[in-house]
Amino acid sequence: MARWCAGNGWPVHPLAPGRKTPPGNCPDCKTQHHDPRTCPCPGAGRPCHGFHAGTTDPRNINNWWTASPNSGVGVACGPANLIVIDIDAHSTPAPDRNRLLPGIPIHDSVDLNGLASGFDTMALLAAYRQQVDPAQDTTTLRVRTPSGGLHVWYRLPTPKIRYRSSAGSSPKVALAWQVDVRAEGGYIVAPTTRTRQGTYEPLGT
Repeated sequence: MARWCAGNGWPVHPLAPGRKTPPGNCPDCKTQHHDPRTCPCPGAGRPCHGFHAGTTDPRNINNWWTASPNSGVGVACGPANLIVIDIDAHSTPAPDRNRLLPGIPIHDSVDLNGLASGFDTMALLAAYRQQVDPAQDTTTLRVRTPSGGLHVWYRLPTPKIRYRSSAGSSPKVALAWQVDVRAEGGYIVAPTTRTRQGTYEPLGT
């Protein structure tokens, strides 16, 4: 999968075996606080600093996954010109209606009974914008997560315009409750990656 992603022009980096997070940095990077963008490790073929080490270089890819064949695959979204909608399905109580779609007021007449996950708020946002619900978009790659969520992958239509990653319910950058965005400054788990919780299963093309 790492080679397939790199073949699409998507820089990849290893994830710790069985996990969805990158492995720890080398001892020097652990003890020295420095800008990942100027760290010599990625250039020297060491996958420190997570998505900052993302590469399409077949030599590094071969070396990294030969040394740790059970490592998962992360894709650095910004350099890959990708924006991925991360829809969660966590079993947590829904917040006040004013926090469901940050920055968008939901009129009291809208019935929110049964709203329970990011799938619901994503459908609500799509209806508000009169657009197709990304969770139902079969024209792009969709990946089912082990927790029951969904990653919906899109290429940036205009690479010159950069989008920031977002998480949580910030009124300035969040998309919706239980819906995160993986873009500039973030990474996404590649399909077929296996974790202790399960496998990231591709549903689309």
